[in-house]
Amino acid sequence: MPPHLLVVNPNGTAEMTDRIGAEARQHLPAGITMSTRTNPSGPPSIQGAADGAEALPGTLRILQETTFDLALIACFDDTGLTETTRQRVFGIGQAAMQTAHDLGQPFAVLTTSELSVPVLEANAKVYGLTDRLICIRASTIAVLDFEQQRESANKRLIAAARRLVEDHPEIRTIVLGCAGMGGLAVEMEQQLNLQVIDPIKAAVVKAVTSLTVPTPSLH
Repeated sequence: MPPHLLVVNPNGTAEMTDRIGAEARQHLPAGITMSTRTNPSGPPSIQGAADGAEALPGTLRILQETTFDLALIACFDDTGLTETTRQRVFGIGQAAMQTAHDLGQPFAVLTTSELSVPVLEANAKVYGLTDRLICIRASTIAVLDFEQQRESANKRLIAAARRLVEDHPEIRTIVLGCAGMGGLAVEMEQQLNLQVIDPIKAAVVKAVTSLTVPTPSLH
């Protein structure tokens, strides 16, 4: 049987799951199958600690009950990543920040709501990725705007990125800090002439790469 990748959307918006899945498939090599799951008990979007807490039980239930070789938690807050006992589960937030950190240059995360900033700052500390992290900034663009008003949200995101770079000219890489921003990195790179990390692509690459690395025993 070929390896199977499960993509879990911790929020309850199925349209977002479909778009995330379509983006993930673009970066999935041949020979790996994929399926997606939406958390039926999750909030419509996850913006901050309260939404993450609401989404956590359903996310963990999906990870526990579903068969997979690899799994992505498709929320930049990495809802359930530290709580799950399953192996080869990857959070798009950790994967994207790690990818930026490994480039060896100053980077920043551009996320959605101000409510998300403290969650992501705490995650970055847990992951040990703060030494090159300049800041985590909210774009003040709602998560679901990237589904319902995508063209407008993209323009506003690029404008927010410009302001971020103006305030911090030392930044060399921007991490897109929301699953809804997946697929927007290429245009932003062209507009800003900076490296931009797509969290969905980063997580797929990290997950697939793990297939060649032995998983440590829990015993």
